[in-house]
Amino acid sequence: MIQILKKKYQSLAQCIEFGEYDRIIAAILGKKISLWTNTLKPHRYRYIMLASHGTGRNAFWHFLQACNAYPMRKFDIGCMDKTAFFSWRKIYGIVSDRDISHLPSTLKFITKLDHKVPVFCLVRDPISIIRSGVNMTLASNLMGGGDNVSIQEVLKSYLESYAQMPHHFIFTTSPKQFSSLTQELIYIDMKELSAQKAFDTMKKVCQKIGLPAPDSNEIFSKKIADSLALNIEKDFFFSKNKIMPCDVYLKILPYENTLHKKFIFLVEKFSSPHLQEQMISICLIGKNKRDIRKKILKNKNALDFILEKINDYAIQIKEKFARYEELKINENDVLKYFENDPVLYDKFNQLLEYEVSGIRKNTPQIPENWVYYNKFLSIKIPERGQCQNDAP
Repeated sequence: MIQILKKKYQSLAQCIEFGEYDRIIAAILGKKISLWTNTLKPHRYRYIMLASHGTGRNAFWHFLQACNAYPMRKFDIGCMDKTAFFSWRKIYGIVSDRDISHLPSTLKFITKLDHKVPVFCLVRDPISIIRSGVNMTLASNLMGGGDNVSIQEVLKSYLESYAQMPHHFIFTTSPKQFSSLTQELIYIDMKELSAQKAFDTMKKVCQKIGLPAPDSNEIFSKKIADSLALNIEKDFFFSKNKIMPCDVYLKILPYENTLHKKFIFLVEKFSSPHLQEQMISICLIGKNKRDIRKKILKNKNALDFILEKINDYAIQIKEKFARYEELKINENDVLKYFENDPVLYDKFNQLLEYEVSGIRKNTPQIPENWVYYNKFLSIKIPERGQCQNDAP
């Protein structure tokens, strides 16, 4: 009984430390009663973030978090548990990364929102999104033991997802879902979140939301990890033995991806010559993280053993980094593929014509400056395939 109370106290202390008051309330109300929180109108929402896969969604979410704008904890509004729809924070943002028009529970939630707010829609040159998607698939394949990727398969998967539940290229579809809640629709091109421009961009975003501007450029000048680095993430378990003073659960992550969260670090910045200058963080996971951290840091042999095992992992994936650099594609590779596949070209041409239309009306200079999409539009195919396309 004493052990149970001790664990409850530790959980409560951690929630208070990190300001997770909504979790405390949900715990007090109980699992069944806490569903009632979904019937409340979350008056404190100040903005809506729309960012489909491949647009730099992760970076924008991280940056909002760094500005204390508190975007929803998960990207997909359609997959969130009911209690997470309500927050006791003074300000937070609603996040959606796909078409949710066919999800009754989500539409019901939207009807409870009662005032208009700025809507930020993150966009990017569609050809760059495809390039990023292919390289992400390549990175995943390499980490899983594969050694290739098919541009055609990635393009077909995008079309399939667009037909079922769109979460790519929804630049027009996504804002339409929230038109009744839109005070101002603000399209942000991914270029505006580059290391050189992100700080100024986020100051403007904060002004729109009504938050103090960030006072440091440190976080915004850091690049969120690229396709392969994102696949570095790995869990480690070390059982208690002669060297280890206790069971230890660890997770390694790209350092840039820990900047927005309150991790309990064993080592905040770990570098290895085998990771091509990619800095990683070694984070404690599981229970009693603070106590475990103290025990490990007091035990040099245990810490050295852990770092040795993680460095061994870095050696294992060194070749995969090199192979990734050799195989990854660029936007011109995507354009070349389209030149030789008139069927897929027609399908994407029609899809993108509709999705880019909203940006052209709202912020025409953005698509005008998309180098690769404009090259895509200029592709000449002598014998255009006769496609029956599910045009949006």
